[in-house]
This record gives sequence, C-alpha cells and structure tokens, in this order.
Amino acid sequence: MAETGIALPPSLIRLSRLVGEPLGGPPTPVTILGEALVTLALRRHQVGPLLYAAALSGRHPVMPDLLQKLTQSYRASAARRETSLARLAQIAAQFAAHGIDWMALKGATQAARLYADPAWRFSADIDLLVAPRDFRRALDVLHGAGFVASDPPMPPVRALWGPLLRAVRDVTLIARDDPTCAIDLHSRLFVAKGDFDAALRGSVAPGKAPAIGPELGFYLIAHGALSGWVRLKWLVDLVPLFARLSGADRLAVLEHARRARAENSVAASLLLLRALFPFVALDGLTTWLEDMTSKSAVQSRLRRYVRMLSLDDDQRGSPLSDALVNLESNWLLFEAPSARAHLLISAPASSAMRRFGRALNRTDRALRLPPDLHAVSPIQRRTP
Repeated sequence: MAETGIALPPSLIRLSRLVGEPLGGPPTPVTILGEALVTLALRRHQVGPLLYAAALSGRHPVMPDLLQKLTQSYRASAARRETSLARLAQIAAQFAAHGIDWMALKGATQAARLYADPAWRFSADIDLLVAPRDFRRALDVLHGAGFVASDPPMPPVRALWGPLLRAVRDVTLIARDDPTCAIDLHSRLFVAKGDFDAALRGSVAPGKAPAIGPELGFYLIAHGALSGWVRLKWLVDLVPLFARLSGADRLAVLEHARRARAENSVAASLLLLRALFPFVALDGLTTWLEDMTSKSAVQSRLRRYVRMLSLDDDQRGSPLSDALVNLESNWLLFEAPSARAHLLISAPASSAMRRFGRALNRTDRALRLPPDLHAVSPIQRRTP
C-alpha cells in the first residue's frame, strides 16, 4: 500500500486479488489455495463463493477437500438466496395486505443487481427499510408472520413497545421455524439523521431495491465505514458497483459525501478499496483522492479500517459487537455538527432502550445459533 504507507496482511492481499478475478480483475500469479487462505475466505471474510469461482478457473491448485468446502459454500449461498427470495415474497404479500411500503437493502436483491452470479455474494440476513410511520405496523406484521424480535426483544407489555421503537432505528427478527433466517427491519439507515437518509427513504416502494446509482454507492460506503470495513465481503460489493456507475454517478457519490460531511471517511474507504482492488473503476475521483490522501483525518480513518480488516476475529473489538466502537464509527463518519449533536442525543437513548428490552424479555433474546463455515449467526452486531 505504497501510496499511504500502511501495510495490509499479505494473506488479505492474496485473497482480494483472487476474489477480484471473477469480478473482472486481472489474472493473479498462480496461488495455492491452502487451508489458511480458504478458511480466511469462508470464516473471516465471507467470500467463499467468490473464491470458489476463482478456483473453477483451474489456474490455482487446491486440495480436493478444500475445493469441496468452497463448493459447499457456493451451494449454501445459492440455497440461502432462494430461501431469502421466498421469504421476501411472503413478506411482500403480508405488507401489501396492510398497505406498508418497503424497500429491500443489500442481500439477495442487491446481489442480483451487482454480480454475474448472485450466489457469489453470501448474505447473512434480510434488510428491509420502511417509513418511520410504518415501523410499528411492520413489526406487528412480521410477528404475525412467524418472526420474533431478538435485538432488542420486545417487552411482554405491548404498551412499552412505542417508547422502545421511538428510540431505536432497527430491530432484528428471527424466524421461529428457521433461526438461521434473520430480518433487520429499519426505520432509518443511520443513527445520525441527515438529508441522505431522507432522500433514499423517499424512494421506498413495495419491493423496490435501491437502483444502481450514486445513492446506493454512498450507502454501501457509509455502511462499510460504520463497520470499520471489518469484512472483505462489504468492500467487494463496491467493485461491481463502481464498474456500473458512470463518471457523473461517481461524482454524485462524492457530492453525497460532501453534503453529509463524510468526505474523510469516504476517501479513506476508496483508498482502501483501490489498495486491495487496483483495477476498480474510480475514474473521475482519482484527482480528489490524491488530494485527500495526505490529510491526517483520512489517514487516521484508513489506519482504523486496516486494523479492523486485519483482525483475526471480526467480532473482537469491532463495531459489530461493541456499542462504544460503533458510536465512535458513527462520530467519525458524520462530521456535520447537527449530525453529531443528534448522535449524542439518540445513541445513548437507543442503547438504554435496547438494554431495557433485553432485561424484560430474555427468552426471545436467547433465540440464536452459533456460526459455522456456511451459516452466520443472525445476531451478531450490537448497534446503538
């Protein structure tokens, strides 16, 4: 990573180059797909299906048992996609019956828009966005459809649901008939309020997914930055996305970043993306990126992302499992004083209400499965 002076683990560089091949990247030198590299792809970064696609080229030696694991990861991803689409069809019918508009974020719908083979993108849960006015009704509908709120659990006294839902922006629900199936129901995208959240939410319509455009580009960058880019999977999404954006769209991503006062985090994210995937299409942004590289705020964020991405365990000390680290990530992303003021008010209240829900209803909180090679526990993150 010569342009920044920050070193990434060689194993991560090898993995990124390999999974970049199916996405249009240049052929990498012949690389042995050993157990450590396969495990890194499967367990740590959730890019096993893409590494499987690279293995199919036949250029990279791999032992039969490891190829079998990669094959299983691809098949599990394809099966999970079919299950998610079937769940979405059921939810669509339920929401339509109650007049609830909704949007599918990330997951199976996004994979179909970005990847030549949607099964290349492993999805752990289903993200749905509804208008704040429909948040409570959508939760009721999902409860009736066999899902149970788990993060936070809903208090047994339904009169307490209102205060809790006003304090949090999302609720994770688990299917009672399949605890590996999780839904993240969002009333807004970010803890800190801003014009961008309202702009994307304004396009919510039954079953609609965000179009391939600058709004989706900024959202995926902001989502990844809030996670500290702790998984390669989220960074990989930007490769096919930027390949589909026009020069004007890429500049519009930058304009969204400026309006949200998130230029430093967006610049650091794109520098990390370019370091791991040098072929990524960033035309139109290169001059701006060069100007931003020397900024101390950009460098500090970039070091943070490299540290998170290099963790042996993506749950240890990351924003996925630590509320204080998550709060810090939000603070670093949104630098506008109004956004930070809202964050200081809303984040503590949200965390307090989540703890309140867990204290009142421990039974539903216990609904979980441990992660394994091909299935990821739906209850992983702890957001304010």
